[in-house]
Amino acid sequence: MKKLTIVSVVIAFFLMTGIANAQNIAISDVSHTADASAVLDVYSTSLGMLVPRLSSAPSAPANGLFYYSTSSNSFFYNAGTSGSPSWTELSYGNLWTRSGTDTYLTNVGDNVSIGTTTTGLGLKFYVSGAGPQVSRFDGKVEFFDIDAAAGGHPCAEIDNVGVSNDGVFNLFDGIGGNTIKLRSSGNTYFSGGNVCIGATFPLHLLHLIDPTGVAAPQLQVDNANTTGNASIGFGYSGTSFSQGIYGATGDYEMCTTPGLIASAQSDGSTILRSFPNGIVDLNNQSRARAYQSQNPNLPFGMGQLIPYSIWTPVDFEVTNYDEQGEFTLHPMGTPYSPGGGPAAAFFTATEEGYYQVNARTNFLLWDIEMQEEVHSPVYPGFVSIGIVVTDITGTTYMYAQGNKLQGADNNGLGQWNDLHNNLAPNVGDVVYLKKGETIEIWVWQSLWTPGLPLEVGPRGDAGFANPVPMQSQTYVSVHKSS
Repeated sequence: MKKLTIVSVVIAFFLMTGIANAQNIAISDVSHTADASAVLDVYSTSLGMLVPRLSSAPSAPANGLFYYSTSSNSFFYNAGTSGSPSWTELSYGNLWTRSGTDTYLTNVGDNVSIGTTTTGLGLKFYVSGAGPQVSRFDGKVEFFDIDAAAGGHPCAEIDNVGVSNDGVFNLFDGIGGNTIKLRSSGNTYFSGGNVCIGATFPLHLLHLIDPTGVAAPQLQVDNANTTGNASIGFGYSGTSFSQGIYGATGDYEMCTTPGLIASAQSDGSTILRSFPNGIVDLNNQSRARAYQSQNPNLPFGMGQLIPYSIWTPVDFEVTNYDEQGEFTLHPMGTPYSPGGGPAAAFFTATEEGYYQVNARTNFLLWDIEMQEEVHSPVYPGFVSIGIVVTDITGTTYMYAQGNKLQGADNNGLGQWNDLHNNLAPNVGDVVYLKKGETIEIWVWQSLWTPGLPLEVGPRGDAGFANPVPMQSQTYVSVHKSS
């Protein structure tokens, strides 16, 4: 009876207000005509409208069903069907707050994620997406270590509205000083300390470390202009020089003023230059040294027997320093080389360049037939030494002859007419060799027709098995300077 009374009152209210018709209905506490576009028009200037308030979602809801959840204090509507509901929350409490032109999360402890349903890995703001443009920022972007209002300092910024819109990227130190500036145009600099490429421990302003150990240049400077030369300039105490690193022909140059590689070796500004116009080639240094050892057929301290008035190649059997293995040695045989013919030992150039050659020997006035010293050598006999080159055509020629020393005095004047302290010729010169050309050391004596032995110096042990080459009197050294 009570329900019927309530329905009757509502129907009577509609009829008395005269606002019910066949198309739409208006519910209002004042006189109001329903809007023609609305089936139901609820209107008031002082009152609100309450929708059903439920503690849990109703079962088998119709699509579009709407209610207010008292559990979460938010509105929900069904975006699915009655058999498969999908509830969508319209709001979550007082989530966003607006103050003037600023909008912010009411709960400052919340995180915001876009493009994903995760919590953003605990980040305050997290954007996720598979597209090429996940997010975009127009204008300047700033990053501070803590809230700037609380005294924070800038850590980094991106500003694409700088001078000429050059897209400046700045990194700052702990107190706001600009230490790194990257620009798409204009000057870029690093001023915060050392920079390392390839590792994490720079020991220099710019430190390159190859973690792979690949045999390749760790720094290569190329000139895109094919008519120019790649170079690096260095400045120190107001003086600068440039260093050419690499060119199509392997050019290398250091000069006092930056510029192109000059072609003339007389260029006064050039410090170093590589072959073919080179002065000094630091990358291809080599040294070799050989000594003559004891002749087993002669007394102690004697080496090769040099015949009378014949330029004779010197035999060498010992090396104590031969960095590139460029000496070709022939072990001492029995009988010992009597002289003449091809050298038993010589130096072969493994590459084209300049070679500094120094050689020395000492002749002994010793008669091998009588086994005694010579005191009346042939007058006015001489001894000498020379550098002999065999070129790539097989031609052998005397490149440089050393000093020519007289070994007999002016007929003795009634005394021994030997000059045994004047028998140590030496020779030195710079020889330009092509690859495959050889250097030999030849000697001469016209003091004694049976032949004179060369001095080899003290031995290393009583068995004569290990000579002491540093004390040898007959040796040759070759040093490749360029």
